[in-house]
Amino acid sequence: MNQSKKILSSLLFIFDKFWMLGLFILTFFSLILSGLLLGFGIEGSSATREIFFNVEPWPIYVLLSTLTGLLLFGILRHGSLWFIGKPVKDLKVNLPWRLNNAVKLGVMQDKIRRDTYASVMHWCITASIIVLTFVTAQVALEDDTPLHFLHGNYYLFFSFYGDLFGLIGVVGISMALYRRYFVNFHRIRWDERLEDHLILWGLFFVLVSGFFVESFRISITELDSYPSWARWSFVSFTLAVFVDLFNFSDKLLSNMHVFSWWSHVLLVFSWLTLIVFTKLDHFIFAPINAFLLRTDSPGRLSKIENIEEQEVFGVGQIQDFNWKQLFELDACVRCGRCTEVCPANIAGQPLSPMHLIQDLKAHFNETAPLVQEAGNNGKDVRAVAKRSMVGDVIKEEALWACRTCGACVQECPVMIEHVPTIVDMRRFLVMDKAKIPATAQAALENLEQRGHPWKGTTLERTTWMEGLGDVPIFDGSQEYLYWVGCSGSLVERNLPITKSVFGLLKAAGSSFGVLGQEETCNGDPARRLGNEYLYQILAEQLINTFKERNVQKVITNCPHCFNTFKNEYPQFDGKFEVLHHTQFLDESIKSGKLKPVKSIDADVTYHDSCYLGRINNEYDAPREVLNSIPGLNIIEMDRNKSKGLCCGAGGGNMWQEEIGTRRVNHVRSEEAIDTGASELVSNCPFCIQMFEDGVPAVESEEEGRIKPFDIAEVLYRSIDSSSEEN
Repeated sequence: MNQSKKILSSLLFIFDKFWMLGLFILTFFSLILSGLLLGFGIEGSSATREIFFNVEPWPIYVLLSTLTGLLLFGILRHGSLWFIGKPVKDLKVNLPWRLNNAVKLGVMQDKIRRDTYASVMHWCITASIIVLTFVTAQVALEDDTPLHFLHGNYYLFFSFYGDLFGLIGVVGISMALYRRYFVNFHRIRWDERLEDHLILWGLFFVLVSGFFVESFRISITELDSYPSWARWSFVSFTLAVFVDLFNFSDKLLSNMHVFSWWSHVLLVFSWLTLIVFTKLDHFIFAPINAFLLRTDSPGRLSKIENIEEQEVFGVGQIQDFNWKQLFELDACVRCGRCTEVCPANIAGQPLSPMHLIQDLKAHFNETAPLVQEAGNNGKDVRAVAKRSMVGDVIKEEALWACRTCGACVQECPVMIEHVPTIVDMRRFLVMDKAKIPATAQAALENLEQRGHPWKGTTLERTTWMEGLGDVPIFDGSQEYLYWVGCSGSLVERNLPITKSVFGLLKAAGSSFGVLGQEETCNGDPARRLGNEYLYQILAEQLINTFKERNVQKVITNCPHCFNTFKNEYPQFDGKFEVLHHTQFLDESIKSGKLKPVKSIDADVTYHDSCYLGRINNEYDAPREVLNSIPGLNIIEMDRNKSKGLCCGAGGGNMWQEEIGTRRVNHVRSEEAIDTGASELVSNCPFCIQMFEDGVPAVESEEEGRIKPFDIAEVLYRSIDSSSEEN
């Protein structure tokens, strides 16, 4: 039974990941096969048509040359401006993976599938453009080369799929027009521009005019003489039959054909010219940006090399970004997907990732030519900007509102990575300008002075050990280091979580130890808040401690610590095997080392923490643990797994006062309450703290109020019937 479930789960995963590519391939080859089968048996061996009937082809080549020149000029001009940015390393690393991204994420638009309506719409439009480009290329080959293949059965099939994909394109464009004009679809109106309408209506008229060109040709050459051929162009044939009702003269039909052909050609090249001047350039930039995607973890921020030798910390001016970050600005299509899922924006706080990117793009267009000119003339490139990028163009409060949760990056269909861009500007504020919210500054000062960010706590690193008897101290002989972390040991609410994890580690018969008083913060809050200098000091100190203690494997119940140890410490030669406690518990249950026996008859809802779920792609282990507990019923929130909403603590916001209409943790607590569950379960001490604050604020009545718990606390109740007394 378990094996069948695994096979079914694998098949569903493959379908979920590749259905769009599969649909395109299946449709294309089905059409080829059906066309060939239909072609057999029809007396079409002589079927053909005059290429460029009734017109001269030379305007196409003139317009094509002009378009090619414009495209080259646009790309070269933009390219020269992108490269005012800093160099990007390791672009030749993992080329097969990069090429796969370019095809899957760029060409096949894999991320669009998260919006079903948009995925069907984009598939129709993209498939139409690709196939009709293929159709046009065949016409050119037939006319300009010795190859002659547009005759007989293939010509009939060629006529069929040309009309079919033209119709598919009209369907896709009609869906886009309906969403833009007849539905109150908010995010496409956040930054609506004239070009948005020109792109849609332009492509619509390109496709429709193409049908009219073909219908007039059919009316003149095939409708009466070769009707069996004409029917293969089924859309154009229908139009031709309609036109025939008016009994136009051959001369008038000929003139109408010429007029429609010229109109179609001018519309096509005018629309293609929009690639140079509008967001239509994402046809080119999206696959390129997918190719350029980082090959390491999305949870890893960049390391500032030789930090003590830097003249400028972080990014304060446009040329301080690397050229890939500048390239991303041009790739943005203003779709609003990033802003729609941003927890800060949802809560009415001053951050819109889309507008941040667009504001940077406008500043880039204004400033980059000046920087380039100053550099070419040997002048000071830092003196040419008319406005301060950090502070004037991008407001400080927008930068501090970011939770670094990665929701924007997850949703972006052109693969823009917003979070590193935001943190780079934070670094400039903190390390170069010494500007940081007072409460965040207090946390950083506490990190420097006491080795943790919790100002005012009276707890010690070993307080949680009280009443637990002999707690083993890690000496290098044990298999695992249990990393308790700052929140696990110094926040009152999280002590029961730490005790539960400890009890489960013992119950599983694990070989483990803790550092106790030797624990110090691993530096994650400092890095997310922008103080890379402090982070590097803390990271190097702790890596040395780990190496001195011969630490090989680490278990932690904090997803932020998990991400730091797993993804960021390798930048400093700190390479350890790292498990989140839910992963360890899942493995222990499956191996029989832990056996949940006590039934917990409760409805629970599970909250995916950002740094375990979206950042490190671990959604299954926590749910497997919960599913193993007898009696437990999981009710998912509407936003779950990769679409889950941040609790509000990430990006150092645990130590900041929020500015805006609502608090993010109140919004997420409300979503949990709406499920009707009695318990809100998560896997992160930050999340638990945020819910302990958010739930009472949203649900004032204490009786029947949903209660936040860590997974370890819930599992421990099922493993050990005496846990309540403990």
